[in-house]
Amino acid sequence: MRKPIVYMWPKTSPHNKYSELLTNSIEQNGLQVEHYDQKAMFKPRRGDIVHLHWPSNSYTASAFPLTVVKSLFFALLLLAYRCFGMRLFWTVHNVWPHTGKSGWDKLMRKYILTVCHEAFVMSESVKAEVAATFGVPASKLVVTPHGHYVNAYARKGKDIRKQFGIAPDSFLFLFIGRINPYKGVDQLVEAYAQLGQGGCELLVAGHVDAGYDLGFIDRVNDGTIHLYPQFVDDLELADYLEAADVIVLPYKQITTSGSAILALSHKKPVVAPRLGALGEYVSEGCGILYDPDDPEGLLKALRLSMEMDAKETEMHIAAKLRELDWGRIAGKMIQIYTGTKRYEVNA
Repeated sequence: MRKPIVYMWPKTSPHNKYSELLTNSIEQNGLQVEHYDQKAMFKPRRGDIVHLHWPSNSYTASAFPLTVVKSLFFALLLLAYRCFGMRLFWTVHNVWPHTGKSGWDKLMRKYILTVCHEAFVMSESVKAEVAATFGVPASKLVVTPHGHYVNAYARKGKDIRKQFGIAPDSFLFLFIGRINPYKGVDQLVEAYAQLGQGGCELLVAGHVDAGYDLGFIDRVNDGTIHLYPQFVDDLELADYLEAADVIVLPYKQITTSGSAILALSHKKPVVAPRLGALGEYVSEGCGILYDPDDPEGLLKALRLSMEMDAKETEMHIAAKLRELDWGRIAGKMIQIYTGTKRYEVNA
């Protein structure tokens, strides 16, 4: 019997190592994976797998009439795959696109979930949210965690503390990633400014969305807040993480955070709100979660993070990373692909 080919949409991404790491693990577990794009549109055969990841670009365009046309084509394509015997899956990385949500997004995402055989979600909380938001049965949503990033980013050996004039013995809070209103950097800066504690510094690094004013940093900066408003290259990412004591992710909204998993992969505790899947990944001992509705929640979490025992924290993180092993995740995902067994993996 011919083994199915997995058409991963996409197989690799320049913005995220997730697809590459998943692909490598699936191939190591015995299935061939091909990149899906327009050139591969007519390649899948009966029994093959078509696995979507970020579908919004496939149904949206610059103008609404074009969006309608593009959406109809996309919907018919998925339906044709289903009718001709391909197996369809979608990993719901985000309940809504990063650009925001709309009625059209809800319509299309509900359709995708309906036409797919099953969908993967990365936590129980996201499973519940997706089922409630789009009215699909929970039995169609399979919980498979986001794998870790251990050894995915090699150190370049750059001394980040020296680059920014951060003392070697300072307790360093780090925010790293895209900087926009939804990431809560303004709340982080405000909370840090209220710490009133010496011996600590804050580094904010990442690409700033056009038009987002970072003047709130200058207004409270006492010289211990450092800003690098540029994209952090993959070759330097590990160096930034290694320089920090704690990674702070003060998101105002989130589904699943690869940044939290990236931090844990470098054995760094995480400070984050109890939102989306964060509570299931930043489990007890791996960091500090706070109530996003508590005005002093982030401030209290920063203080608590400075009191964490390093060795004990590392033990908790190591246990979490064993749960997020890619081989384990890919092997179970393959069984879902082929319909040989149903099961859920909890992060």
